[in-house]
Amino acid sequence: MELRHLRYFVAVAKELNFTRAAAKLHTSQPSLSSQIKDLEECVGVPLLTRNRRKVAITAAGELFLKEAISILEMAEKAKIKARQAMLTDNSITIGFVPSAEVNVLPEVLPLLRLEHPDMQIELSSVVTTEQESQILDGQLDVGFMRNPIISPVVERIVVLSEPLIVMLPVSHPLVAQPVISPFMLNGQDFIATDPLYSGSLAPLVKNYLCSIECQPNIVQTSNNILVTMNLVGMGLGLSICPGYMEKFNPGNVVFRPLQGEAPRLDLIMAWNKENKSPALQELISIVKSKFDALRLD
Repeated sequence: MELRHLRYFVAVAKELNFTRAAAKLHTSQPSLSSQIKDLEECVGVPLLTRNRRKVAITAAGELFLKEAISILEMAEKAKIKARQAMLTDNSITIGFVPSAEVNVLPEVLPLLRLEHPDMQIELSSVVTTEQESQILDGQLDVGFMRNPIISPVVERIVVLSEPLIVMLPVSHPLVAQPVISPFMLNGQDFIATDPLYSGSLAPLVKNYLCSIECQPNIVQTSNNILVTMNLVGMGLGLSICPGYMEKFNPGNVVFRPLQGEAPRLDLIMAWNKENKSPALQELISIVKSKFDALRLD
């Protein structure tokens, strides 16, 4: 018994007409009749009764029909899953924050393309606070993001550790200073980062300012680092941001290093431990190899 026998039987049982069933199956009526006869001989009981006027399904045929439909549906699902598995093996969805966009992806994606030119790579800009959930539910294969990670199922490595720097409007008096003492920030109009969107950046800045007993005047809270830069560029205040932001400078802001040992912000690569996709494993290998030499410690 083969799947084609089941398909032929289901077609006849639904049509109750050999001619129409043969047309739907794109086969000849004699061939269809022969296949049904072979099936009945294999099963050992009549499944259909037929004469020149009509075709009817037997009681045994009714029971067999339900099972045949179920088997065909399972076979179709198996085929779809197999095809999806093949596509998944050759595709990867990457979530990223702006730091990864300028510091990591340009370094690793060309290598990934070179090794696997047929790989499907989908890039998605996702804020840090949404990446973990998307990794867990399968929307992302991997995320380049900030801490914290909560789920023990999510593996992570530190790719880069970036120093925090001061971002100022070009017209700000502190622009004259080559290095900014943190005490100079006291009382200054300040653009803060919303912790609901920034991951570890907001608490890192807050803890740093508290540790040096510095109290800037928070005039605005931003939910996006690029929006922060725009607000600073408008002259609304200054801010503290990761060093990579210098690469996005539109010309209306200035960046200065902090005096002393500035806090550092980790950029991490995170993925679901249960995701064994070859594409993911290849990307992890490339990132580990590439950033062993480039890691900023």
